[in-house]
Amino acid sequence: MSTKIVGVEVAKTSIVCCCLEVENLPRDYGQFARSYTPQTLLPNISGVQTLLELGDVFVIEPTGDYSKIWIDLLKANERRVLRVNPKRVKALKEYHGLMSKTDRYDGAFLALYGAENLDNPAAFLSDYAEDLREALLQHTFLSRMAGNHQRRLWQLLAREWPEVCRSRGGGKPRQVREFMEPSPPGLWRFIAGEQYTQAASRQRSLDETIGCGLSELARTLAAQICELERKQFAMEERVQALAAAPEFAPYHSVFDSFGFGPLTRAAVLSRVYPFQQFMGPDGRPIKLRVPSTRGDHLHRRNKSLGAFRLSLGNGTKTYQSGQLQTEKAAGPKYARVSLFLHVRSQVVLRGNAPGQAPKYLKKHRDMYQALPPMPHNKAVSKVISRVVKDLYRELLANL
Repeated sequence: MSTKIVGVEVAKTSIVCCCLEVENLPRDYGQFARSYTPQTLLPNISGVQTLLELGDVFVIEPTGDYSKIWIDLLKANERRVLRVNPKRVKALKEYHGLMSKTDRYDGAFLALYGAENLDNPAAFLSDYAEDLREALLQHTFLSRMAGNHQRRLWQLLAREWPEVCRSRGGGKPRQVREFMEPSPPGLWRFIAGEQYTQAASRQRSLDETIGCGLSELARTLAAQICELERKQFAMEERVQALAAAPEFAPYHSVFDSFGFGPLTRAAVLSRVYPFQQFMGPDGRPIKLRVPSTRGDHLHRRNKSLGAFRLSLGNGTKTYQSGQLQTEKAAGPKYARVSLFLHVRSQVVLRGNAPGQAPKYLKKHRDMYQALPPMPHNKAVSKVISRVVKDLYRELLANL
């Protein structure tokens, strides 16, 4: 019995499907994409029933909530779903001479890509990593919303209750909830009107303030901050549970020597799992000899390391036209930000912290201290590059 594979191109209000048999692939991919008859289905009961009857394996790009609903429906009905990186499908399409971006072409090449790589798990995105990535992005979104509310609330407090804006030591009172701490900071809970152990002393300070007193907007913002931070806590529990999967245990053993925190671990895992995706068919790093731009000789290029760096946002893309050549940061921004925060907090700010540091964390602190004078962000970027290269070598040696 032949295996039927379905490429599912997701749009906002419909999906376009291309069906083919793995054992009977067309010789001319471009001609097939131009001539096949696509099926357009709507997000309703009829559309779902028709989709389930089309095939055995479904290939889909994870394009946020638009695609997630279809992925959830297919999995709930015990269908095999393969999630694919859109850039790989685009590369296959362009290789066969199709440069246009249409749902018809994309549906065809999703099916063709899936059929070509059906027995190669590394060609598709890991469900574990994708679920972890989704949880992280939701946590980041909630954090950004809470931060916006906090900044506006501090502006209001400077006029309404200025005494609370500074602690006895001269700094701001605690305003950020620690990772995996279930309750928001007490100040926000008090302003929101929630139960708080030090409410009496806070109330005396508020009664004696030289400010104009708390406005309804300040109380509303505080209530929303508390709600957002509780939602963050729930998302942190999900991140912790996903990252604790047995499949990730060897990765955590490597991360321990880098001093990665929970969110940094999750961000890195969501991009580099499985590590075999960066290796060649023989399981070894892909190394090429390419012409040098500075002479006639060839130099070695570690393609696996380049792909690894790009996956963590530590890569660059070159734009060259005539005499103009520029390089821009490439790769997922959330992974790049996570590594930047790791270096800022663990390497720069705690560079002289007492106690024994993990092996690579100590090495990276020493590197930062030895750098010549340069702009701060440039120095941090240099340390990030070293972190990523060391991480690649450690994962290569231990997995």
